[in-house]
Amino acid sequence: MTRNTTRTTTPNRPRVDLRGRYSLMPALTFAELRMLGRRKVVLAVALFLPMMLVGLSYLGQRPETMEQWGATLGVYFMYALMMTPYMSTATQLSSRRDTLVYKRLRTTELDGAELIAASLLAVAALGLVQMLLMLAVFLVAGAPAPDNLPLVLLGVFLGLLLAPILGTFIVSVTRNHERVMFTMMPLLILAVIGARLLDYPVEIIAWLAILVPLVPAADLIAKGWGGAGAGLQTLPVPVSPAVADIVLLVGWTTLAIFVTTRTWRWEPRS
Repeated sequence: MTRNTTRTTTPNRPRVDLRGRYSLMPALTFAELRMLGRRKVVLAVALFLPMMLVGLSYLGQRPETMEQWGATLGVYFMYALMMTPYMSTATQLSSRRDTLVYKRLRTTELDGAELIAASLLAVAALGLVQMLLMLAVFLVAGAPAPDNLPLVLLGVFLGLLLAPILGTFIVSVTRNHERVMFTMMPLLILAVIGARLLDYPVEIIAWLAILVPLVPAADLIAKGWGGAGAGLQTLPVPVSPAVADIVLLVGWTTLAIFVTTRTWRWEPRS
């Protein structure tokens, strides 16, 4: 007598090649950097914006005290954050999404979050080069050394973290590439104006300005360069302005990631 036995086989699951995954993300980041290098307008802004801002400083009223230098450089670093990491991310991601580049790349080992992160790392790296160039150019042009360099670096780091994420958020709530320029302009205008209102004599206006995303980064840089007398001086709550800056930057970053992950689409909306 023979017994019929039924063998159950477990379906083969795709094996994730972690080595390929970890090598693919840096490769995609370097590829994005090369693509950014081919965009002449982006490269020109990143390289020549520091020199242009130095020229504006000397053509206008040149800062004299440490507090004035801090306030001026906080605003200028804000310009750099908005011009390169924020705007470049919004235009680049919306173009990639509309041409379905990211949708096709999702067939690789990388998941969606890693694809976007690779692009953001490339833009943040270009922004970091721009920031370091600005730092060197201003020091050579006669700016004093920062009063608190770690605070300046913290402001730069948190700003470079938030600006590309805000650009991604703008893309996630915009239907297509043609509309992204209009969608990102309100935040750009508010951030530039808000950075200039941090030391406004009417306190409530300065308090409202600090609530605008990326403006706390300008305040941190201003305080790190010019001392506690630069930027926002008081708050309606018993918290130091520097601590409030850090909390706001982390909070805006968390909120932008939360909204983006729930509204992102891999193809344009009709």
